[in-house]
Amino acid sequence: MTAPEIPDPQEFYKTYKEPVNGTVGHLTSDQEQALKELWIRLLAHIDANTDQPIKVSCDQIHKTAFMAAELSLSDSGAVNKWYEANHNIASDIKTQTVRNKLYLNGERELVVPPDFKPLFQDNVDIRYFGHVFWQACMLNKTPDSYLLTFLRAALWNIDQAFDKIVCSVNWRATQAIDTLMWAGELDLNNRMMESGMTIQSGVDRFANPVFIVRVRQNNSRERSEGDAERYTAYVLESIANFAHKHKERALLIYDYTNFKLENAETVFIRAIISTVEKMYPQIFNAVINYVDSWIFSGIWRLMKGLMNPSSAKRTFIVKNTKTLETYINSSQMIEEIGGAVPYEYKYVYPSKEENAKMFDSVGRKKSEDIFLQAIDSFIQETKMWISEKVAADGRYMAASRMDAARKFDDAAHSLDQYVRARSIFERTAK
Repeated sequence: MTAPEIPDPQEFYKTYKEPVNGTVGHLTSDQEQALKELWIRLLAHIDANTDQPIKVSCDQIHKTAFMAAELSLSDSGAVNKWYEANHNIASDIKTQTVRNKLYLNGERELVVPPDFKPLFQDNVDIRYFGHVFWQACMLNKTPDSYLLTFLRAALWNIDQAFDKIVCSVNWRATQAIDTLMWAGELDLNNRMMESGMTIQSGVDRFANPVFIVRVRQNNSRERSEGDAERYTAYVLESIANFAHKHKERALLIYDYTNFKLENAETVFIRAIISTVEKMYPQIFNAVINYVDSWIFSGIWRLMKGLMNPSSAKRTFIVKNTKTLETYINSSQMIEEIGGAVPYEYKYVYPSKEENAKMFDSVGRKKSEDIFLQAIDSFIQETKMWISEKVAADGRYMAASRMDAARKFDDAAHSLDQYVRARSIFERTAK
């Protein structure tokens, strides 16, 4: 297959034509064949690594002091002793987590169940490639969608797409993204959450949710080591889950209004760019730097130097509200970026009520069994599809495979409620 040109998102927004080429239901014969070949390689890789454990290291998303203590939250006595001995850590703005803040405020009710249990009955210290892969597919409406995001990012180079998926899945395993999402915001830096550094408000011209990173709220002096990486991984995974409910796409805006050079420090920028490219290469239709400042020129050179060509093509600078309206109608824009929507951020803390299903072990077991059945069914349908010739009209999904894909999405949606705490974006969605 001849490598296509990298699409220009500015043209899509100017012409009001959202890109669909290379997505489920919109594949050429060559693209279908590339998807088949990628499935062949991935299924073989899963089979070859069935008994090969991946050790959880959390060497990039470091554990908080409370997490490192490895306490059982059901042991209230041990928890109370930890807080007595570590009051300074729990109250210091640099090290205080949302969990710490709730505890010190006297809110001791468990927000999520006390002990994390990975899917597929895995041990908490190890994961398996296939298990993590299928859990990653839950972020998309079909497993095909997950593969296609990497194929498009790799410009349909099958070897590169395969390597990207393996790298992404291994990263998810070693950094225990499932554990991170189980606890939700509890182990994030409280100051970062209270400041509203990342907010969701409105939709773009394609009805995709808009997320705004308010760069001025980033302050490295108010967080500890690992907080930026943990926050970035959590927020991006939450964005992916939120976007799944729409069309698996979103628009990201870096708002540099009233920012200072210290707000755009290297650690935070590297964490976002690296995580997006590694785990969510196609989630954002466009990434807009909303800024009109000469200071930004040096930051822009740094950012572009960290991006691959595909990411760089989707990332650009917008200097005024009029240009921003190419992407978002003013009626969907909040006032602080020049729109018409009044907006005042207030962090709403997580509660047990919103995570009620996480406490239902019987319901989870039933839901997980259905998910496993959906995986098996989709694998069998995919193997049958692989053995068939490419349809001349590019309609690659037989009715039975479409049904298996739908059941996978239904099972994933049901299971998600049992294994992931709700996010601030879901908590405050209108």
